[in-house]
Amino acid sequence: MGESVNVQARLRAAVGAVAVIAILFQAMAVVVPEGQAVLVTRFGRPLRAATSSGLHWKLPWPIDQAVTLDMRRRIYETGHTEMLTRDKKNVIARTFVVWRIADPILFVQSLGTGSGADGKLDGLLTNAAIGTLGGHDLSALVSTNPGDLQVDQIEKELLASAQSTARQNYGVALDQVRLERIALPEENVMAVLQQMRAERRQFAAKYDAEGEREASRIRSEADLEAARIVAKGAEEEARIRGASSAQVAKIYATAHRVNPELYKFTRSLESLDRLVTSSTSLILRTDSEPFSVLQQKP
Repeated sequence: MGESVNVQARLRAAVGAVAVIAILFQAMAVVVPEGQAVLVTRFGRPLRAATSSGLHWKLPWPIDQAVTLDMRRRIYETGHTEMLTRDKKNVIARTFVVWRIADPILFVQSLGTGSGADGKLDGLLTNAAIGTLGGHDLSALVSTNPGDLQVDQIEKELLASAQSTARQNYGVALDQVRLERIALPEENVMAVLQQMRAERRQFAAKYDAEGEREASRIRSEADLEAARIVAKGAEEEARIRGASSAQVAKIYATAHRVNPELYKFTRSLESLDRLVTSSTSLILRTDSEPFSVLQQKP
């Protein structure tokens, strides 16, 4: 009987010890999931941040408390804000930012558990956009000339302008800042359209001038090539004529050497052919040249 009582007592003690251990484990263990962090506060003041996933420890409540924070990237879109460009044009800009918690302790101290982050980011990005766009002309945002657009550069300046403040004051890391939308107030639309038409006219005049210049160059090259061909043809003609004349002179010389009288007669006929046309009337004596040759007796 006594042994049974002892066994039951030991069993109740073991169960009680297990229960106490379970309660202490529940009160002191902190499990950090992947992509999250746990901020441990002691009597309401931030003590340390557990950012690596796994099991961590703290003192039981009410000494320590655990606040879970989402460390993953988040996106926030600002409202539409009207601002001035460097050339005094009103634009309505809307941006979005990709951000994450970089310093959990500073984040909670400055923004609480995260509900106030959107408002702080909105004001921070609005101020950065006003300062950045004020340093660029409207053509850097809206232009028909791709060379004038500087959207990528403006976004880099926006990120650089807001990144340091967000990190130092709020414990927030800004990974990207993008211009989501650019709009114009209604009263500025006509002015922008007129500016775009003027740019188009400038491009058209430029292309016309370039086309005329290219056409003039092609015409000049064609005239030069034609003159070269004509000169070459004239040179070839002169060469052929010279060769022909030399060949004719050679033939004449050979004919004169073989039969001088026949040569003289044929040359006389050639001279007569050049002098007499279809409308020429001649009366020649038969005993005169070149017909005197016909009267010679063999």
